[in-house]
Amino acid sequence: MTEDDLSNTLAKLHETLNETTEVDDPTRELLLGVAADIQRLLTSGDEPGSSDETISNRVREMVVEFEVRHPHIGGLLERLSDGLANMGI
Repeated sequence: MTEDDLSNTLAKLHETLNETTEVDDPTRELLLGVAADIQRLLTSGDEPGSSDETISNRVREMVVEFEVRHPHIGGLLERLSDGLANMGI
C-alpha cells in the first residue's frame, strides 16, 4: 500500500465517521485521533520511530473491536494497519 492509498483510506474513514450515527462520540474522537496521528506520520517525512509503533499497535487493537460492531470501519482500520506495516511501522 502506498502513502496515497493510506491517505485515501484515511479520507474514507473520515467520510464514514461523518456519515454514521452508530459510533458514539468518545469512540469517534478516538478514531479521529488515531487518523490524525497517521496523517502526521505521512506528512512529516521522518523515519518511523518507537512512538509510531504505538500508533500501529493502537490501530491493530481497534481492528478487532470494530470488525464485529462496525465491519466497514473495521475493514478500513485493517487496511490502515496493513499500510503502516508495509511502511515498516
